[in-house]
This record gives sequence, structure tokens and C-alpha cells, in this order.
Amino acid sequence: MGGVLPTAAMSVLQVGLEAAQKGNQVAAQEAAARGRTEQIRQTQQIDERQRRDRLRRALATQRARFGAQGIGTGGSSRAVFAGLAAEAEQENADSRALASTRIGQIDDQLAWSRKRNLLEASRPGNRMAFGLLQKGFRNVPLLEI
Repeated sequence: MGGVLPTAAMSVLQVGLEAAQKGNQVAAQEAAARGRTEQIRQTQQIDERQRRDRLRRALATQRARFGAQGIGTGGSSRAVFAGLAAEAEQENADSRALASTRIGQIDDQLAWSRKRNLLEASRPGNRMAFGLLQKGFRNVPLLEI
């Protein structure tokens, strides 16, 4: 019976080390996911700022053209301005939707990784090692160790 306890203890130690390594892996994956998410958000903010700048320039250019042609700020010119603004807003909405989808995929991958690690921790080999350790402690007197 003395040989079972060291073997079980080594198995449990190995399982513990594997769990610690997996915990480190999960922490690294979480940090990487946060970094990718932040990068997506920053890129989205930069793109939106560039679209606003392009819209402002396009509106100024169009106003100058209308002014050069003697067209006032009436119905037709307002429709053109509204169309340019709507186009820019649609691009922003599309960009936000794409960023949201990409962030969702990152979150889903991270959640799957966490779930997979929990499933691996409960695999039969790990349960057997813990079971052997429990049996060993119940059956072996502590003075013998």
C-alpha cells in the first residue's frame, strides 16, 4: 500500500501542474483577447474620425461648387448634403457592426477556451488520480508515511 500513495501523489502533483499551466494559458489568452479588442476599438475610432473629416471636406467642396454655380442652400443642395451625411452615417454603422462582430468572435473564442480548460480538468485521468489519492489517505496510516 505504501507504493500507491507516492504514485497517486505524483499523479495529483502532475495534474496540479497541468492545471497551473492551463491557468497561465487562459490568463495569456485573456490578455491577448483584451489587446485585440482594444485594437479593434481604436481602429474603429480612427476610421470614424477619418470619415467625419472626409464628410466635412466633401460638404465644403460641394458648398463651394454650388456657390460657384449660383445655387443657394435650398432644396436640391440640402438633398445632396443630406445624402452625403446619410452615406457617411451608413459607413459608420457598418463599421460599428463589423467591429462588434469581430469583438464577439474574440469573446466567443475566449469563452470556448475557458470551457475547454474546465472540461479537460474533469477528464477521467484527473478524476482517477484524485480518487487514488483519496483512497490512499483513507487506507494508509499517517505514521507509516
